[in-house]
Amino acid sequence: MADSEIDQRKSIRDEADRIHESAVYCAQGQYEAAERWRLLHWTSGAVAACLSAGSAVITFAADAAVLSGILALAAALVAAVMTGVRHDKLAEQAQTSGNLYTALRNNARQFRDIAVPTDDLDDLRNALTVLTARAAEIDSASDLIPTWANKRAKKNIASGGQEFGADGGQ
Repeated sequence: MADSEIDQRKSIRDEADRIHESAVYCAQGQYEAAERWRLLHWTSGAVAACLSAGSAVITFAADAAVLSGILALAAALVAAVMTGVRHDKLAEQAQTSGNLYTALRNNARQFRDIAVPTDDLDDLRNALTVLTARAAEIDSASDLIPTWANKRAKKNIASGGQEFGADGGQ
């Protein structure tokens, strides 16, 4: 192989590495966000249900009308926040984005490790263009990863949470 071909393959491999690394962090960040949004959705629902039930029970107690009203108001506020924020939809969107990033990660790894060493350079350039466009498309369609989810993702990845046994990981 000529030096320029080796250099081009290295440049293509390096770019595939960048796409792969970005996809790993984005996938894990989206999964962390989805987990937290789901937890908030279920917790908010449970709190609203408990407040509503408490309000209903206290309604029948003597001299507890004010407390019953406060509980009913609190339940209504929690329900309004749930309706406005839509933690369930945020969880669903984050899960979908995480799945798309995971597929991109796998495709980038396969491209880098299987195609780059042997395929024709023109084919590699074309495939890299497609991979890059797909990464940009997923990025633009995905919600931003919250800072807390990003921190959890980095911690998970640092502890080997995205490694495969075949790669020397867990």
